[in-house]
Amino acid sequence: MNAAKEARAARERILETATGLFASQGYRATGVNEVIDKSGVAKATFYHHFPTKADLCLAYLKNRNTTELNSIKEFIAKKRTPWSRFLGVMESLEPWLKHNQMRGCSFLNMVAEEPDPKSPLRKEGRKHYEGLRSLIRELAAELVESDPQHYGKLDADAITDEYMVIIGGSIALAEIYHDAWPMRQGIDMVARLVD
Repeated sequence: MNAAKEARAARERILETATGLFASQGYRATGVNEVIDKSGVAKATFYHHFPTKADLCLAYLKNRNTTELNSIKEFIAKKRTPWSRFLGVMESLEPWLKHNQMRGCSFLNMVAEEPDPKSPLRKEGRKHYEGLRSLIRELAAELVESDPQHYGKLDADAITDEYMVIIGGSIALAEIYHDAWPMRQGIDMVARLVD
């Protein structure tokens, strides 16, 4: 393996280790030495890739942002109608939450641990939710345009805002109760937004 591949492999191993630790125990409870130890890299290697713990966490959040939005897009791409694509965003969240053991949203969890609103970590969280909001806005507009007689009086921006609140609340409650019922309730609530 050449040096560039070895460096990429070490970086990926560090990120993979940090992802598991941040998801299971949180950002503040995870120490740099623990990440170094569990990823099996030298301190110099760690600090070459991530000069600070915040740099590591930002890389983790950027990776989560891409992975999670792509996962939602892949889920809704399988849906055939504007209605099923619109509802599909909410439907995609229950299997995602079950996969992460009801640990909730990395971005919402980070906000709870990082009080500074100017923090790059919080900005990455906002970027994630703005990407989700943009996707939902597109799907709401597609739904309205698909049947102007039925949906023409709906305000796609207002529906998007309400959808976002339902998502945030459903994710938070699913983590609190460690159960999927808030996600199923959220699906019903999203359906009622346009009925």
